[in-house]
Amino acid sequence: MSNKTASSTILVVEDRVDVRLLLADVFDGEGYSVFISANGQEALRTLEYQDVDVILTDLRMPVMDGVRFAQAVKADMHLRRIPIILLSATPMTDIWKSLGIFDAFLWKPALLEEIVAAVRQAQTKGAADSDLIEI
Repeated sequence: MSNKTASSTILVVEDRVDVRLLLADVFDGEGYSVFISANGQEALRTLEYQDVDVILTDLRMPVMDGVRFAQAVKADMHLRRIPIILLSATPMTDIWKSLGIFDAFLWKPALLEEIVAAVRQAQTKGAADSDLIEI
């Protein structure tokens, strides 16, 4: 995981402090500017003042879960371009695809290399592309 991404930004939305800090450390090491939030509501406040290139979010969180958060992002004309990757241990089969709000889905526990690769792929593909990323 040494391919640094200059000046890219990521928002990690995860309620578990240990996971949130691990992901922040990994992406910082990959050259990203990292912003972290403990739930969807906190993440929406972050997006009010901070531009990000990609969002990595958990599904099950207090206050505002990952689905409600992603729906709010995609409903906002200024934010909808941001690719959102769902990282969850909750079985969703193919429901995440039908929601149309996530650009990729990763199962927890996922290899850190897979998470970094999914983020890079989402950035490359861009939010304007309607095709879903298969991981």
